[in-house]
Amino acid sequence: MGTYTVPRGHVSLAVPAFWTLRQTNDDIEVEAPSGSTSVIVTAFQRHKGYRELDAREYLAHFLETATMNGTLKKAKGSRHRAAARYKDPDGDGWNVVFIANGSTLLLGTCNTSLPAAHREVKTGVSVLDSIRLK
Repeated sequence: MGTYTVPRGHVSLAVPAFWTLRQTNDDIEVEAPSGSTSVIVTAFQRHKGYRELDAREYLAHFLETATMNGTLKKAKGSRHRAAARYKDPDGDGWNVVFIANGSTLLLGTCNTSLPAAHREVKTGVSVLDSIRLK
């Protein structure tokens, strides 16, 4: 695995060998060679005059609108990092993490159609866990 740091230098994440990396203006996508697992990171900025961004609040709002099938597993979160995992009605697994430093908020998702125990899924989750925000 290598580490990719965005040109501004404030966001980094691990990129496994042979996985595809794409960056647009707001998103970074890391995709497995099979195409069955991908990690997408989207950045949001706080506007002046608004209060600091809180990862727990954004996770709660995200989960209110997510279509789920089965049990939601939510990790204990903080203002700076909050995470959850669930399956959608199509059976795809989702791992979601919000990371905030007050003025920037990152939404990281790992989406897969493979079973959670699959090696590729574990690699995707490790990419998600590697996301850093300075």
